[in-house]
Amino acid sequence: MKCLNFYLSAFCCVISPALFAQTPQQIEADLLKSFKKIDYCRDKKCDSLETANDVFAKKLKFYTEKSPFTITYPFNSLKKDYLDISTSSDGLFRIYSWDTWTGGTMHFFESVMQYKSGTGFKAIIDTPKTEGDNRPDYQRMFTFKANGKAYYICTYLYVGSTKDVSEGIHLFTIENEKLTDAKILKTHSGLNSDITYYYDFGSVVNIEYEKRPHPRFDNLTNTIYLPMVDGNQQMTKKFILYKFTGQYFERVKN
Repeated sequence: MKCLNFYLSAFCCVISPALFAQTPQQIEADLLKSFKKIDYCRDKKCDSLETANDVFAKKLKFYTEKSPFTITYPFNSLKKDYLDISTSSDGLFRIYSWDTWTGGTMHFFESVMQYKSGTGFKAIIDTPKTEGDNRPDYQRMFTFKANGKAYYICTYLYVGSTKDVSEGIHLFTIENEKLTDAKILKTHSGLNSDITYYYDFGSVVNIEYEKRPHPRFDNLTNTIYLPMVDGNQQMTKKFILYKFTGQYFERVKN
């Protein structure tokens, strides 16, 4: 109960963090302090783990909306503590993702999405929209421009268990000052903004992370590369290609 009261008190402070943090260094220190409380509650297994995540998310949302410099600030100490940060090359969109540690072998992630809107910035806390709607860990971002519009190709990870993993890509764009899904992926099911593939983690566990197949975008050929998984959910060394053909990304032979 003492731990819970402590975090409820911290939560109330989220409404006015500007009172105690002004410079980039102070903001980063304040965010890091909140972020470390998530690990503290995870280790101590106290009742306020969800509250600690909520406090951090709301504080991050506040700072990213009120302090424009945050869209490009490195936040190295937060990255060192495993906050994933992916940023568009045009400096208009950024995603902060972290493991909430509220699951077991299934991991639950949360994100704050920061984007330029009009003369300022907006931020969205990416939380489940329906029952069972687990949110992903966004890991990389590629910026693609076509027909006078910028598209953001974001790679992500889901962890279902120690065995079941899925990765994929999601396409965003900023339109009418709002962050929206960009449905320009032409698949057999129609136009989509997302493609996910599932695989057995055991098929890559002995491969160094950097050498494992991951989704990526080649900006020289305007092509999305998605690792191919066989019928037994084993990761292969082959890729499925989606190339931009002027209006949509369409599957092509490689």
